[in-house]
Amino acid sequence: MDNQEKHGQAPLLFLVFNRPDTTERVLKAIRAYRPERLYVACDGPRLGRTGEEEAVLKVRQCIADAVDWPCSLQTLYRDTNLGCKRAVSSALDWFFEQEEQGIVLEDDCLPHPDFWRFCNELLHRYADDERFFMISGNNFQEGEPVNDDSYYYSALTHIWGWASWRRSWLKVDLEIQGFDDWVQGGGLKKLFGNARWTKAWQKTFDRYRQGRYNTWDYPFLFAAWKHNQFALLPCVNLVSNIGFGTAGATHTVSDVYHSLSAIPTESIRFPLKHPVQCQHQQSADLRTLRTKMFPSPVRKLWRFLVFNLHRYGGMPFLFGRQR
Repeated sequence: MDNQEKHGQAPLLFLVFNRPDTTERVLKAIRAYRPERLYVACDGPRLGRTGEEEAVLKVRQCIADAVDWPCSLQTLYRDTNLGCKRAVSSALDWFFEQEEQGIVLEDDCLPHPDFWRFCNELLHRYADDERFFMISGNNFQEGEPVNDDSYYYSALTHIWGWASWRRSWLKVDLEIQGFDDWVQGGGLKKLFGNARWTKAWQKTFDRYRQGRYNTWDYPFLFAAWKHNQFALLPCVNLVSNIGFGTAGATHTVSDVYHSLSAIPTESIRFPLKHPVQCQHQQSADLRTLRTKMFPSPVRKLWRFLVFNLHRYGGMPFLFGRQR
């Protein structure tokens, strides 16, 4: 009996929209996993977007053509566009109403083959452990080791390929009620230590409440914080975001040379080595904030230079001359 049979195969929610190219690549990885229960959710095309209706229909046809293994396939295909926040959150409601636990993958998140086993083992191991909120396939440590184990405990709920339980999703409140009281009570300081990160996160969540971020992942993150639960992050990167700069991207539009774009994936050693103590690896989280999520002006300038050097093949962009 292999490990997947031992722990059972978690169902999969596949979130797609308007990118047939990346969808087809991710579908190849899903076909290797061959989930017995596959859920696919797709938002409707946006009004006034030339060619988007055709792209959405092509994506849905890709799903129909690719699923050639015995499985229960359920679809949630919207006729009108709900936007990222409502479309994804309602898809997650739909999924977790029917499943106690599962894996969630978007159409631009390409997993390593080990991702499936990693998620299945930890879903089983921590199913009833309220210390933990979710499992991520992402590692943004740029090769820096965090510990000697196969994964570590983080306060960051990275969602480019993840898994979780119904018990966690039910805690998510899109209105993020109680955020201000939680911050005033020292919640952010406890997790991240200094005023720089407190200010950065407060600004981010203020923008969310102002409607400037049409997304669901900040409420997801706050739910973990509010309930004092950790994310489980692998010691190597198991999922690569291949969607930066591609046509149809909603939140990764502009920068194909972003430091999070297409990070290579690696195999992870099995059997997994589990941490002995439940300890927040704050230094690893701070590295992610510093280098990926809230980079300094100098780092932002460097990113801008790298992007334009790749785009224009040299320095002419600095003087207004494009090749």
